[in-house]
Amino acid sequence: MKHKFIDMHCDTVSELYYRKRDGKPYSLYENELDIDVKKLQAGGAYVQCFAMFTHLPSVKSAYEYANTLADLYYDELRKNSEYIAPVLTYSDIEKNERDGKISALLTLEEGECCEGSPEKLKHFYDRGARMMNITWNFPNSLGWPNIVDPRNHGVGSDTVHGLTDRGRQIVEYMTQLGMIVDTSHSSDRSFYDVADIVKGPFIASHSNCRSICGHPRNLTDDMIRVLAGHGGVSGLNYCASFISNDETAQITADDFARHVLHFIKVGGEDVVGLGSDFDGISTRRLEIKDPSFMPVLWDRLVKNGLSEDQADKVFYKNVLRVFKEILK
Repeated sequence: MKHKFIDMHCDTVSELYYRKRDGKPYSLYENELDIDVKKLQAGGAYVQCFAMFTHLPSVKSAYEYANTLADLYYDELRKNSEYIAPVLTYSDIEKNERDGKISALLTLEEGECCEGSPEKLKHFYDRGARMMNITWNFPNSLGWPNIVDPRNHGVGSDTVHGLTDRGRQIVEYMTQLGMIVDTSHSSDRSFYDVADIVKGPFIASHSNCRSICGHPRNLTDDMIRVLAGHGGVSGLNYCASFISNDETAQITADDFARHVLHFIKVGGEDVVGLGSDFDGISTRRLEIKDPSFMPVLWDRLVKNGLSEDQADKVFYKNVLRVFKEILK
């Protein structure tokens, strides 16, 4: 049985762009990637967030590159308007559901796409972006990432460097605009800086529990409690190396459930949602290989002790609450 879900993060648009750039066939409707419209429909997708991921060392202008990705995103939504439609406000989610369509939400992965400029941030807001994370894996004008050395993703957490003065300004402006502040990939110090600035909810769109898997991309128990105190949500990331310390293990839905149960134990049942990172991770070791497998995850959460309402909170209700509060 399908259960509707909200996924706060995927990198599908970037993968489609690479195929377009290289002269290969590409389509949001049906493809060989993790996510396409058909797989989303098969899994019960309610809202899918699509990140405009920008790899700073590879681009001349992060601003221009993110705009190029947004162009492709809207082109694909227009081609598939019978099945999927954009979200600018919470009411759009309700309308899309009435119309039998999946909702798509534009997000920005790499805060440097606004190049430290409130005007450029407003430009992306006007284009429909409703969520942005401060950094990816490299320092930028806004702050520092949560890995000390971007050449080695296993090097420990950066607990020293936080938001820059410009980063604080941009975060404050995001709250004024009604954009969701995303702390995934940001340093531990940046996380706490965001918590000092944002009065209401913020998110970690695709981060797990560090006490279960020690990767610096995951949240400490204290960070989970702080996030919960703000009414925020962390999205369960399906990346194998963020789920288990065993680099060879096959990752089952039960392994996913361990993180969900820990989130609930530490921060309560309102603090955890989904942030797959599909098309940005390898699914070779995963039982949940694409959105069509989501009914398996819902069933396994219930078998691991969650009530059906708690499973629904993880699948969509917690994130929907944040959307309702911020996306006016």
